[in-house]
Amino acid sequence: MKKTLIAISILLSSVNCFANESPTITKTNTPQTAAANVLDPIELGKQYAALPTNPSPDKEVIEFFSFNCPSCFRFEIQNNGSQTISKALPEGFKFKRYHLEDFGPLAKELAQAWAVANVLGIQDKASDALYNAVQKDKTIKTADDIKMVFEKLGISGEVYDKTKDGFLVKAFMAQQADAIKEMKPESIPTVIVNRKFYIISNQLNITSDEDYINDYARVTAFVAGLDPNEKIKEKSHSDKK
Repeated sequence: MKKTLIAISILLSSVNCFANESPTITKTNTPQTAAANVLDPIELGKQYAALPTNPSPDKEVIEFFSFNCPSCFRFEIQNNGSQTISKALPEGFKFKRYHLEDFGPLAKELAQAWAVANVLGIQDKASDALYNAVQKDKTIKTADDIKMVFEKLGISGEVYDKTKDGFLVKAFMAQQADAIKEMKPESIPTVIVNRKFYIISNQLNITSDEDYINDYARVTAFVAGLDPNEKIKEKSHSDKK
C-alpha cells in the first residue's frame, strides 16, 4: 500500500510526459501562487519526499527521461535543466541520466543509443542531437535513423554497431534497467537523490521557466546534503540573503 501511494505521489508531482504535452512548463495543480512559492523553505513532504528504497552507497543524483518526452525536451534543451542542477550539486556527487526503455516509439533503441553515447563520452552532443531529431525534426522512424544521428556526430556506423554490441554498453543498459526497476519512475523527467529522495516538481517556483529550473537546482542541492541513512524526519531549510 505504501509503495502504491508513493507511485501515485510521483505520478502527480512531476512535469510529466504521461499527461502533459503543452509547450510550456505546467502551472496547474499547485495550491500556491507563483509569488508565494519564491524561495519557500525546503521541507520534507513539500518539495521533496522519501522513497521506500535503500539509499545508494554512492553520492548520486539520477534523472529519468526519454527522448520521446516533450516535457523532457523542454527541461533539457530549452531550459538546460540537467546542466543547472549538476553545477549546483555538492562536491563529489555524480549526476546520472537514465533513459526509459518502454516509453514511446523505439524506446529500447533510444535507450541503447544513450548507453552508446555514455560509453563514447559524447553524452551532451548526443543528447542535443537525439532530442532535436525526435522532437523538432521528427526524422527518427527506424533504428537506422538513430545510427544516422551518430554518423553526423562523427561516429561511423561500424563504430556505433561495435560499441552497441560491446560489454560496456550492455553493462550500462543493465544498470539503467536496474535503476528503473528499483525506483519505478511513474513520470518524467523525474530527479531522485541518492536513490532515496525524489523532487516534487509542482511545488517549485513556477514564476518563469528560469526560476523553475533554478529552484529545481536549489532543492536538489539541499536534498543532496542530507544523510539518506538517517531516520527520516521533518527537515526544512530557508535560504537567507
